[in-house]
Amino acid sequence: MILVGGENLMDMIQVGNRNENALFEAVPGGSPYNLAMAAGRQGVQVGYVTPISEDSNGDQLAANLLSSNVRLLGPRVSAPTSLAMVNIEGGTPSYAFYRDRTAERLVTLDKLIQNLTGEVAIFHIGSLALTSGSDASVWEEFVGKAMDKGVKVSLDPNVRPSLIAEPDLYRQRIKRLMTKVDILKLSDEDLLWLFNDSVDESSALSELISIVNADIVILTQGSKGSLIWHYDNWYEAPAYPVGKLSDTVGAGDTFMASVLVWLTKNENLKRLSVIELEEKKDLQSYAGKAASLNCEKQGCNPPWESELF
Repeated sequence: MILVGGENLMDMIQVGNRNENALFEAVPGGSPYNLAMAAGRQGVQVGYVTPISEDSNGDQLAANLLSSNVRLLGPRVSAPTSLAMVNIEGGTPSYAFYRDRTAERLVTLDKLIQNLTGEVAIFHIGSLALTSGSDASVWEEFVGKAMDKGVKVSLDPNVRPSLIAEPDLYRQRIKRLMTKVDILKLSDEDLLWLFNDSVDESSALSELISIVNADIVILTQGSKGSLIWHYDNWYEAPAYPVGKLSDTVGAGDTFMASVLVWLTKNENLKRLSVIELEEKKDLQSYAGKAASLNCEKQGCNPPWESELF
């Protein structure tokens, strides 16, 4: 099973105006939430451990995961659902978040540990859940508990600078996690923000590799494709062509979900350190195709397994 932790929220996407007032559509979202949905649609067992609100938004969030074959392993709680105000320009989204005392932040270590059963092969974490507060510390501690149980750990920082009140502390947390995890994905924007002392992408990549111990390290570069690390070199894979671009919401989450699905389905988790370059290129191609298909639909709407073969 792929176990997923991290925020769930409602993306409030402006769809028009009426009498000079903005009209919004509420769409389920959150980077780890999107990843859980994308993985569930690809025919593997997925469990989502973050609390979900009992409010109407939470009902929609829960129903959406269930319809994507994701097991709800976290509790339903009375606190409200987190919100993200989304502005999309040229197909690219920007976000403003509202997460104060919301449901997805009410995590406790003891309840999370209860989900570390023998069927869990990977735990994935990332994004807003690691930005600040006691919940970020709980998630970081849970990573250690999962690794103690022999569970592989996956990280996608998915940095949201506008939400980070203490950048230095956040960078320290993410870099601590980078030294531990088995599978790491970050975008070129994440890379340059996290390694802000580097003068360019090349030096930032060198600094990244100097601290990580992950067997799978991937850098996504949007329309340029992705890089994957293999035996002291970066190897490039071009972006999978997009038929007709709708927007890029959830593309990175779908890519990462597909990486984890590919590793799970092909039983490569047991041989992460010896996966050959050609296999890694197959992994990039598979994940790139899934992300491309997501970009052809509005919002995060990942492809089903039948669409990928």
